Amino acid sequence: MESFGYFLQNSWLALLLAAVCGYLMGSINWAIIITRTIFRKDIRSEGSGNAGATNVLRNHGRGPAILTTIGDIGKSMAAVVVGGWLVSHLQTADLQPYGYVDWIQQNLTLIGGYIGGFFCLLGHDFPVFYGFRGGKGVLAALGMFLLLDWKVALASLAIFVVIVAISRMVSLGSMVSIGCGVVMVYFSHNCKCEAGYWMKLFCGGMALLVWLLIVFQHRANIRRIIAGTESRLGGKKKDADQP
Repeated sequence: MESFGYFLQNSWLALLLAAVCGYLMGSINWAIIITRTIFRKDIRSEGSGNAGATNVLRNHGRGPAILTTIGDIGKSMAAVVVGGWLVSHLQTADLQPYGYVDWIQQNLTLIGGYIGGFFCLLGHDFPVFYGFRGGKGVLAALGMFLLLDWKVALASLAIFVVIVAISRMVSLGSMVSIGCGVVMVYFSHNCKCEAGYWMKLFCGGMALLVWLLIVFQHRANIRRIIAGTESRLGGKKKDADQP
């Protein structure tokens, strides 16, 4: 633990910058920007009131929804890249003499990427530029994991497609697929040595935080799923809160 404390002591500025940059990038909400620019409307006053691609699709069609999707995925990928660069380049001391070269020194980019990506998700959900009323972070989470662990991201996307095809509920598919992604992230890291053990805990823990945040943002959907009133794709349009 002495080496981990040394890492924090000499990396706190880089970690803080990764978090701040990720949050500010996430606060750039493309659903709001696109609908205000093209339609002179605030997507949060339409349909479900959610600033996300599904609500844009329901109210303004495929084109704006595709642009929103690209923006949400792109900003989280950028946050991962920036976070990884900051943590791997803004070190004030060499960590190698402190014995954790395997799991810290060689994984700085991954650690910074998770920090940047998670705080981008927070910014997307609670954007400082738009009164802390944003989306639910599903597409942002996808972009984050496409860079951090693309195999997990694609597997989760496949699970999402299957769940939505069966249930026709985007909210259920989002929560189930990302929940499965947490398990896959945890077991995707080698645990045969100390380095693998610590990285497994870190990556799995960060993925769990992402899932908990998304579930929290879908709490209204969960209540409607239990009550049997959740909006379904292809069904009658409702003012339901979708991701």
